[in-house]
Amino acid sequence: MDSPLVETRSYPDRELSDRHGFHQLLLGLDGALELEAAGRLIHVTRGVLAPVASGDLHHYLAPGDNRVLVLDLPEGWCEALVLDGLFEGSARRLPEPLVAQGERLGGTDQALARWLELALGAGGRRLVPPRIKLLDLLPAMRADLAHPWRVAEMARRCHLAEAVFARQFRALTGQSPHEWLVRERLALARVLLLSDAISLTELAQTCGFADSAHFSKSFRQWHGVSPGEWRRRGQDSTSDSLA
Repeated sequence: MDSPLVETRSYPDRELSDRHGFHQLLLGLDGALELEAAGRLIHVTRGVLAPVASGDLHHYLAPGDNRVLVLDLPEGWCEALVLDGLFEGSARRLPEPLVAQGERLGGTDQALARWLELALGAGGRRLVPPRIKLLDLLPAMRADLAHPWRVAEMARRCHLAEAVFARQFRALTGQSPHEWLVRERLALARVLLLSDAISLTELAQTCGFADSAHFSKSFRQWHGVSPGEWRRRGQDSTSDSLA
């Protein structure tokens, strides 16, 4: 890229990965974004300025509504203005007046450069990254929903006490570990129900439920209908679309 790009973005509730040939700064405005960059997990909330250096593979997800100011900055542009210090070390929390000024950024590269100089000069309180790496745990759980996941095992993988892990998990996803796991298992079940090739017993085992009775009970609690009824409705819908 030849010139800086400044825009406000909202990130989805699913894990994404990216790598690009320019520096990037993310400033939290509303909600929260979980970002993992350079081996650090950063909780980006209002006022948190998180750096992503050019070439770094990074992962992110947002467990709820969010608004983030994203600054895509060419390497040469940053070098010319001696702004490299913004991409060294961890994230920092900026003072609110500077955050409010950032929300109004626009127009010229000069205005952007001045704001970045202020951000670099303000320093801000450096943020200590969390010890837990949930961005590693969540995809592992999604990839093996048949596994009998227990909070004790999840916490052990993150080197945390169970109570601390549960608080961190809810802060990230907005749900308890059990609620999140049931939601993911039922999401897979809804996909598998579209096919007659798998029985409810096989489906229950594939999705991590103890048996078909446990699966049917959980499905009805969340969706208000039995798995069989859901399957019939899906088939009827497909038939109608082909008619």
